[in-house]
Amino acid sequence: MIHTWKVPHIVKGMLTYVPPVNAWRLRRGVTGGTNSGRYCYAVWLRHLVVLAKHGFSLNGAAIGELGPGDSIGTGLAALLAGGGRYVGLDVVPYSANANLEQLLDEIARLYSAREPIPSHEEFPAVRPRLSSYEFPAGLIDLRDLPARVQRIRLALRRGMDNNAEVSYRAPWASVADVEAGSLDLIFSQGVLQCIDDIEPTYHAMFSWLKPGGYASHSTGCAAVHFSPYWNGHWAYSDLEWRLVRGRREWLPNRLPLSVHLELARRVGFEVLQVDAQYDRGGLAAEHLSPRFRHLPAEDLATRGAMVVLRKPRSATR
Repeated sequence: MIHTWKVPHIVKGMLTYVPPVNAWRLRRGVTGGTNSGRYCYAVWLRHLVVLAKHGFSLNGAAIGELGPGDSIGTGLAALLAGGGRYVGLDVVPYSANANLEQLLDEIARLYSAREPIPSHEEFPAVRPRLSSYEFPAGLIDLRDLPARVQRIRLALRRGMDNNAEVSYRAPWASVADVEAGSLDLIFSQGVLQCIDDIEPTYHAMFSWLKPGGYASHSTGCAAVHFSPYWNGHWAYSDLEWRLVRGRREWLPNRLPLSVHLELARRVGFEVLQVDAQYDRGGLAAEHLSPRFRHLPAEDLATRGAMVVLRKPRSATR
């Protein structure tokens, strides 16, 4: 079936093959969100609150983030809350031009004021939603916050190449970019749905984590801005989707939630929590492309989920 709403997205993708247009796109590329301290604070504290329910302790933890986006602000929020070190991994160095010291100060002020977690009313697209947005005082020790701010500031000024406390690797392309068994947590926000070769990424995360380490991912399964329907990305044929992508570095991989969970279990993760977001609207199954219209009913209704994984404590690799 031909959907006229596909045409502008296909044309935009094809225009990326025009060198001046693609150069303009690369200069102006942003991911949205993480250049805001309040957004970073909101995202990190959501992960922390959810993880704490499964026994995660932030005190001195080594933390990795996939796809930090416009800045490593979410990582700074994790360090200010008590994390020991942070590594951000991205495919494009969006964060290179961010004013990280200004962002650090903004987030530190939120902690100092024990500001409540910004709710879904302020950031309606940020998941998961919480039952309470009160400041999670019991999860964070702020007694040495000023000293922590200064330590992180000095680390940022030293640069993030081979920095023991704050490092940033973009583009990252290999499991060797992070030492095996070195992280207590790897997390992401709206990233796993944009990774093309996803199975090696799950293997990499499993490798990077210490036995008993956690993975926390808020991942989408929706079309974002490529369709007026939340599930419209499943209406494109494979050829149409390749045209939509053009020379873009990333695009939704169109994987349903069940594939993410299957891959996580296959590489060895324990699945601790799946908090799915359902949507019964959108296109009917018969209007999807043949490869997607026969997805399980659960997948057809799932537009995103918060997933918490753990590497078994008995794992030897």
